[in-house]
Amino acid sequence: MKLSCLRPLVALLISVALSACGGKASFSVNGTIRNLNNPGLVMANNGDTVSLPVGATSFTFPKSIDYGTEYNIVVQTQPQHMTCGVDLNSVTPPPSPASGSAGQFPSILVPFICVQNSYALGGTITGLTVAGLELGNGSNTTTVLPAAAATTFTFADKVPFGTFYSVGVVTQPPGLTCSVTNGTGTMGEAAVTNVGVACVPK
Repeated sequence: MKLSCLRPLVALLISVALSACGGKASFSVNGTIRNLNNPGLVMANNGDTVSLPVGATSFTFPKSIDYGTEYNIVVQTQPQHMTCGVDLNSVTPPPSPASGSAGQFPSILVPFICVQNSYALGGTITGLTVAGLELGNGSNTTTVLPAAAATTFTFADKVPFGTFYSVGVVTQPPGLTCSVTNGTGTMGEAAVTNVGVACVPK
């Protein structure tokens, strides 16, 4: 029998056994968390909240819920400079859905994962009259190849918050010399659009 079929059966047997003893099954509401590197994360379940410290890997809400009670685990407050959500790729342990009814699974354990916020890096180009200009960002070696007469550029890969970036000319276009201004810095909480590239005839 498949595990997915056994889970509801196990939960039902637990409930029946407790009912026979005059009790009602109670479930703790739990979750796991990965990559929590910044402070400020607050999780919520129908008004019940728990704050997680930096480096936490699991959490349990203060209140347990009875069999059949609906739960809905959400991120109430995102951590600084990060975005957290349900980890859809988690396989160990097998995840519970973020919302449902207590007893639907033998336990309630919802996986979450956090990622650093990332933003676009780009700017303007002047004097580019031929193709062949190649720009690179030293932090991740991503390159862009502006076409002739291009006036703006944006790197394909976004840069995570707090990461140093350094834009430079990798390949000069034929017959031109291009230079970069405002090309270095540390990514903040907004896209960088003020990198300047100026090209002049050799």
